[in-house]
Amino acid sequence: MSSLKEWAVKGVKWTAVSAVFATVTAPLFQLVKAWYLTPEQWAYLPVLMVIIGLSRNLEAAGFNRGVIQRDKVSTEEASSLLSFNVVISLFAAAVVYLIGAPLAAFYDDLPRLDYFLQIMSLAVFFQGITQFFLVFLEKFFYFRVIAIVQITRQFLFVVLGAFLIIQGWGVLGFVVGHVTATIISAVLFAFEVLRKRVTTLKLYFQLQKIKPFVRFGIFVTGRQTLNVLTRQADELIILHFLGTETTGIYVFGKSLLERLRQLLNMSYYRLVFPLLSRLKHNQSRLSGAYYRMSRYVSMIAFPAFVGVSLTAHLFVPVIFGEQWNDSIIVFQVFSITLILKMLTGILASNLLYSVNRPGTVFGVDLATDLIYITALMVFAPLGINVVIMLYAIYQVIKALAMQLAAHRHLDYHLLHYFSHLKGPAGLSLIMAAAVAGFQYTATPWLEQVLLLAVSIVVGVITYLGLTWVYDQKSVKEIKDMLYYRKVG
Repeated sequence: MSSLKEWAVKGVKWTAVSAVFATVTAPLFQLVKAWYLTPEQWAYLPVLMVIIGLSRNLEAAGFNRGVIQRDKVSTEEASSLLSFNVVISLFAAAVVYLIGAPLAAFYDDLPRLDYFLQIMSLAVFFQGITQFFLVFLEKFFYFRVIAIVQITRQFLFVVLGAFLIIQGWGVLGFVVGHVTATIISAVLFAFEVLRKRVTTLKLYFQLQKIKPFVRFGIFVTGRQTLNVLTRQADELIILHFLGTETTGIYVFGKSLLERLRQLLNMSYYRLVFPLLSRLKHNQSRLSGAYYRMSRYVSMIAFPAFVGVSLTAHLFVPVIFGEQWNDSIIVFQVFSITLILKMLTGILASNLLYSVNRPGTVFGVDLATDLIYITALMVFAPLGINVVIMLYAIYQVIKALAMQLAAHRHLDYHLLHYFSHLKGPAGLSLIMAAAVAGFQYTATPWLEQVLLLAVSIVVGVITYLGLTWVYDQKSVKEIKDMLYYRKVG
């Protein structure tokens, strides 16, 4: 196996370890929030998640991502980039601190919002400087280090946040847990970069040195900022038109699904951009890697989200309580559209970044997001079901547009891409039929808890069995990767 493939396999393994840890701990934290926070308290989360999303946007800022896209980064460039990160992060933290009072006045149903945002400004600063160190670790495939620090951050956030919420701190417990975990992880990333010596730094700044990174990053950062705002736009609009209780129900379902998508992404996301960037000069190898990774992602995304849609009416009341039953429709509809979002978010946008087309990504996002936000402002007063329908249509259109743009740089046509995914999609449909048939037959005879458990078992056994029988190629490739054998 070539060194690049070996790095890729190791990267998948370590990011998978981090994803598994998050997969175990995140639902537990969601349970704590569901049990100890009221729907009215959940209404704080859309605003707080906008701030967290924007601060993570600083962590994934486009000018930093240019480090991965470029072949070499000099000491002067790295030092200038670090100085630029510090200034931008300080500015962003100051903005968050100052907008707390106006936002609290606008959302008068959220009286402590200004206090929470003032504390969150600390996390914004440290999140901003984290990415400078993180991208150098990604560039040189130090995914083991990244996974360990991410596990540490997740552990601190979940344990401290859950403890404080249980102790009666409410939303403040969530805020303090996030801020503490963010500061500690930033320190750990900085320490590892200096220890690994993946770059050298000195007291230096020259604007000319960061211009190539800024040119690349304008579109990337713009796109990420737009995504964060759009991702929470529906929640903020619902909060304005439909009130805190409806917003809490909607945010509950949507945030759980987004968290599941992020957890599934973690095994691939940090690896994809560095890997595609290494292959960008060879269109044939780039196309092969893109299609292979698409198949692997679809093998997870299709059964996972179809399964969520099929069992939402069972796991919501069983696990979270009947007070959240109104969120079932959110799970059922959004879970299907997130399959396309997962494929697009991991692969299509990163391929365009790797071939230095960030403007294309930003253009697709800007056009679709503006149409979506405008539609929300017009139709959101008609009710939550209309918002759900608009969100689903928006995700489908954006995914198709992004894949079409990505395929201009591949050897294959878009129709060939969808044909390539018919295996996991078809097997997932058969799995869905098996689970639905079981539920139709067994519902009169089984309690909800047992019905949920057996439905999951039926789905897992059906899908794995069908995959083993009808997709031996993918099974063999995955086995070969796990044992470091050559993947053809």
